[in-house]
Amino acid sequence: MYERTEDLPAELRQDLADWLLATADSKSVLGLRYAEWSTGAPELEADVTISAMAQYEMGHARLLRGVLAKMDEDPRNDARNTDQATWRNMASLDRPAPSWVEVVALNGLVDALLTVNLESAMNGNVAPIAQRLRKAVSEEEYHTLHAQAWFERMWTAPPEIVERFSAAILAAWTDCLAWFGPVGADNSLDRLAAAGILDADAATLRQRFVAMVMPMLQGLEVGVAAADDGWTLAAEPDLEGWDPASRRLGPPNFDKASFAMLTGAHARAMGVED
Repeated sequence: MYERTEDLPAELRQDLADWLLATADSKSVLGLRYAEWSTGAPELEADVTISAMAQYEMGHARLLRGVLAKMDEDPRNDARNTDQATWRNMASLDRPAPSWVEVVALNGLVDALLTVNLESAMNGNVAPIAQRLRKAVSEEEYHTLHAQAWFERMWTAPPEIVERFSAAILAAWTDCLAWFGPVGADNSLDRLAAAGILDADAATLRQRFVAMVMPMLQGLEVGVAAADDGWTLAAEPDLEGWDPASRRLGPPNFDKASFAMLTGAHARAMGVED
């Protein structure tokens, strides 16, 4: 067990810093996307729930950034306030969810992927991370139950809603698979796993994610088939343009309002600092 991140071998510290930032940024922006629907969900109970989930996601991001802030390899700098390319969130989160349908898809897929990542790090051997994530992982159990319940409702909705929901799932699915990168090739997740920082390599983490979400998809064709050892992809995803640091395809493309919210531009304009 590593008691401090500085005890890690030098060649692994940058891999860990990149993983921390990509995960934290995705958590933070997912929290924003949830918060945007805290008064717009289809029913009052859903409003309350999505608001709580937003707070959890932003809290988890702060936990991860707390570890990152103590590392010399922290990639963040002043450019974060003006340059979208310095952000490392999953591509599905760049733009606000246009309807509750897309929010549910993000909850079921993107939230699940991030949970798989947190669980892997919680079971790893870096004490500052493992200790901080125990409560976070337990909180994610409720997010999973929320997704399962809403997926069931979506599949029984009118045909036009089912069609839109299917499209939202497919879009998020592509981004989720991209997170794992080139399975079987040079991959920082594999290096982190080999050192025990994560408890599984990229291929195993992808299997866990697929196994977690496939039961919710109710037969939607996503290029995955059941196999003796779990699930198998019909083909590896197209990773042209994939960035190993942000674990995504292409640079971020935030709308102006979202980027201002994420960077605190409005608060700074009023002289308020975090």
